[in-house]
Amino acid sequence: MFPGTPASARRERVLKRSGSATAAREGPVADAQKSACLRNAASRQICLLHADLALRFDSLGTLTYNPGLLLSATSASPLRLKTNLGLWRIPNFAHAVWVDTPSHGVSVACQKHYRRLTQGDAARRLPSVHARTGQLLYVHLLSGRDHWPMTAFCVFSLLRCTSANIVPMIVDDGTLSERERDAMREISPALQFSSVQECREQVERCLPPSRFPALRKLHSSLPLMRKLLDVHAGRKGWRLFLDSDILFYREPVWLLDWLRSPERPVYMLDYQNSYGYSDSLLCATMGAPTPANVNTGLCGLRSDEIDWELLECWASRLYSEGVNHYSEQCLTAMLMGMNGSRPAPWEDYRILPDRAEVRHPTAAMHHYVAESRVWYYVDGWPRIARDARRRRESPVDE
Repeated sequence: MFPGTPASARRERVLKRSGSATAAREGPVADAQKSACLRNAASRQICLLHADLALRFDSLGTLTYNPGLLLSATSASPLRLKTNLGLWRIPNFAHAVWVDTPSHGVSVACQKHYRRLTQGDAARRLPSVHARTGQLLYVHLLSGRDHWPMTAFCVFSLLRCTSANIVPMIVDDGTLSERERDAMREISPALQFSSVQECREQVERCLPPSRFPALRKLHSSLPLMRKLLDVHAGRKGWRLFLDSDILFYREPVWLLDWLRSPERPVYMLDYQNSYGYSDSLLCATMGAPTPANVNTGLCGLRSDEIDWELLECWASRLYSEGVNHYSEQCLTAMLMGMNGSRPAPWEDYRILPDRAEVRHPTAAMHHYVAESRVWYYVDGWPRIARDARRRRESPVDE
């Protein structure tokens, strides 16, 4: 702990020095004034936040004093963190904290962004999972330099919850270094990679741009289209894809049963329709209403039954409203409306979990999208890391 001063006292002192104690004055305070007050607490006192940050929020979620964590900032300059924690990934850490402070408070904003920076170090300390026997169950994920720690935690959290012979198949977006690949291989000896060159050649061979111009334009302009094209084009059999911003907390029985004996396509239920196109265009394109609340964070399809000609037709029509972040999910949802798919049971495969659910999980799997991403960083992966530490300190036969 930071010598001599309780955490609560330090936080109170920081808030008082920043002037944010004015929020407690008598009389109503406008929302705008509250936001400005909180932001001042973050920006004007950012160099004092070492009282929270220098108590290193390490990968185990434990507070330990770290004198090497040197902060140097003013309210008008970017934060310089003189360590090798990878601050270049968030060019202006102070600004990121300043932006999030009105929504979450100074403490949560600091934890969120600090843990974004330290997740890579934590991922490299995840223990290896022993080799397994039995039916091979392949799970596909897309990863790259900027989010490989999330992929590592997703894979580890799944493997720690089951003794099934899971084989993680990582689709490299072309940015993974050999060091990052080695870090993920340490988690599971069965883990395999598909290179960006291999996937590009497969897509070129199976979906030539002369026949599939709309799909190829989407593929080149939207990295998420690799979830559909790189994973399934020219392949055979059933394939399950998982997003990296997923964590598992207990054995996903339904998911494992599907992997062992898939009968129909599957997806997870979203909390809303996230397709990025107008309902009128979707209805005109598909000729029927698009299935509601399809989320492709968990998506199982039979590759050789995908109608690529139909997808090309749909994609060309959707282009009238452009390309957006959800274009891949929209096309997949349209496929799900034609192939007799079914959703994963919502009670065990939860999207957008609130903080209470994250702290005390009742679901087998969480998908951390939108506002829940902050709880992924503050509570989610640190919980998995604490479990990893216990496994290292008290090893047992799995």
